Amino acid sequence: MNETLARHHCVGPMGSNFWRIEVPPEIAPALAEKNDWNRMGRRVMIDAAKGIISWMSPSSAHATFADAADETVKATARHLGVQVKAMRDTRWKRPQDPENTGLEADASFYVGPNADRWYAERLRGGTAATEAFEAATPPDLVVEVEVTRFDDDKPARYEALGVREMWRVASRDAGNQVKVDILDMRAQGGPRQAAESTALPGLKAALLPEAFELAVSGRFDKLEVRLATALAPAPAPRRDTNDSPSPF
Repeated sequence: MNETLARHHCVGPMGSNFWRIEVPPEIAPALAEKNDWNRMGRRVMIDAAKGIISWMSPSSAHATFADAADETVKATARHLGVQVKAMRDTRWKRPQDPENTGLEADASFYVGPNADRWYAERLRGGTAATEAFEAATPPDLVVEVEVTRFDDDKPARYEALGVREMWRVASRDAGNQVKVDILDMRAQGGPRQAAESTALPGLKAALLPEAFELAVSGRFDKLEVRLATALAPAPAPRRDTNDSPSPF
């Protein structure tokens, strides 16, 4: 019994509860239609093609680091001078997979041109226009907090959706220390870990743990200063006047 339970349930390093069950694929759509799975947990995913139903109940630490992702991305975008639209826990799915419930990230964002287009659609046609845009346009960046063994297939699934980049936020100390990896979803051969963001060029993966810690602890002024320093353009090489060509 314990071995069976262990296959379907785990507690994440930040204290969240994760569940995953498998059913015959042919009955997954009926289960999705006849049951209110949202009563089981805040985030529910049903993959009708594979017959996988999963859900989770996030801990307070989990929610705190999702908030930190919002703060970090927005602050970075300000310093880079690009538009960003936080979509937080929007459920993303492919139109060609109507039976699947899609994926709901802990945080998701349109960045740059897609953010500009989202706001343009809002001005043009209100909620109906933005919903149509979201249905046809995957986010540029998604963030997954508290990685567990149930998340192994998520990079490939986000890649299939057309997402450009994924951040994985992990912790081995109940959320007191954080590790953040950047995955380039469009790398040759499939999602690959990257040293720098492609969605927010100039933002190094090595800086993200510090940025998240500053956001989590409410030190937003220090976060702004740290990002300003890290994202500042390199100074132009200084030219020594003694190196000027002689007019003679």
